[in-house]
Amino acid sequence: MTADLTESDSFFADIRALLAARRHRVAIRRLKEGAPRGVTRDRLLGLAYVGHRAPTTGLLHLRRALAVAPDDAEVAQALALAHQAANAPFDAVRWFERLARLTPNAPGIAAALAGAYRRDARYRDALALADRAIARGVSDLDTLFERATCLACLGRDDDALAAFHALLAVDPEHAAGWFGSHAQAMHRHGADEALRRLRRATRCGGANGKYWAFICALLLLTGRTAEAEAVAVEQIGDNPKRRPLVDGVRALLPHLAPDHRLFGSSGRLLRHAVAQATTPGLVLEFGVRRGTSLEHIADAAGQEVHGFDSFEGLPEGWVNTPAGVLTTGRQLPDVRPNARLHVGWFDDSLPPFLAAHPGPVRFVNIDSDIYSSARTVLTALADRFRPGSVVVFDEYIGNHSWREDEHRAFQEFVAAHRVAYDCFAVSPFTKQVAFRIRAIGGAA
Repeated sequence: MTADLTESDSFFADIRALLAARRHRVAIRRLKEGAPRGVTRDRLLGLAYVGHRAPTTGLLHLRRALAVAPDDAEVAQALALAHQAANAPFDAVRWFERLARLTPNAPGIAAALAGAYRRDARYRDALALADRAIARGVSDLDTLFERATCLACLGRDDDALAAFHALLAVDPEHAAGWFGSHAQAMHRHGADEALRRLRRATRCGGANGKYWAFICALLLLTGRTAEAEAVAVEQIGDNPKRRPLVDGVRALLPHLAPDHRLFGSSGRLLRHAVAQATTPGLVLEFGVRRGTSLEHIADAAGQEVHGFDSFEGLPEGWVNTPAGVLTTGRQLPDVRPNARLHVGWFDDSLPPFLAAHPGPVRFVNIDSDIYSSARTVLTALADRFRPGSVVVFDEYIGNHSWREDEHRAFQEFVAAHRVAYDCFAVSPFTKQVAFRIRAIGGAA
């Protein structure tokens, strides 16, 4: 293969056809064997490695291409997708914004940037972008989906449900639309309607098999054990992608309060949990990020609330993601007047805060994701919990590593401090669980 190849050469056309067919491994091999070094080779290798789920290697090639062609829109797009694949939404946003500047009128650019904002928890920015695109007459399915999803993330459940209905009116076979709508439908119409929508989602072409896990989980949580077991046998089995949510829910069943409630919205569960926290004391959140959940907590608490975050992302790697994931680049969110932010790692910021703020804990939202951070919080607060204190975990069920993260930290805390508790709220869709402490250390 000579160095005379150009973008229009049939060799590169064949490589693009392989990428379009998702034959990434073949594309990588052919590029390594037959393409001359240069921006086109690096660009396509980057795309191939990203598609092959090796975003780190893909980034190396894409950065090399970027050094030669800094205004290449395809390189910018590939870098955005590579960071997105690497679960680095903060960096992905920068590249999608750059792509939008380079190709402002490209089809799908508004939806792509809105999706990047959503993954970076910038829901208001994503919603505003989608609304502007729709006002200009852009009404592709991706834009409609991003709008509906962001409304749901902001807790605007009725608006979100209407937006999902608008999406499904355009495409009745939109599996993710049926799935997304089930969570909002649960609040207005109940668990049966949520189950109907989940089952409808499974009948759409290309539906995600994990939808069956949500069906099984809701059946278990509503006491329909025989139906749940039938689904488990037929659709769950030992599937590693479907088992985590079902196994997590099974672990909750012995601890469910008789009056436990089901939710599909993070904001609704948080507001309900705050209302159930009747023991006077501190209201705390660990893991603020963009401030969405702190907004709900501060609005519902009726008192001063405190949010703790380094705003630098996770302090260590989590599952397949590196340390620093979920960073905001140390950008602090705007918060309500009754909310106070405490910037730093939990083990640095929490001890001086507790020294200056005596008294028990009324409510705590632990959105730390990883085991070590949840353990740090629970250990520091152990002597502040009282009967009636409420603890919400944001990533308690559903993840592949759920047993080793917040669940493990809480169960170790329960064993070490002789905690009796019940589970009074669950949201399988958002992976949240709310616990009420009934007794601790023998206290009644």
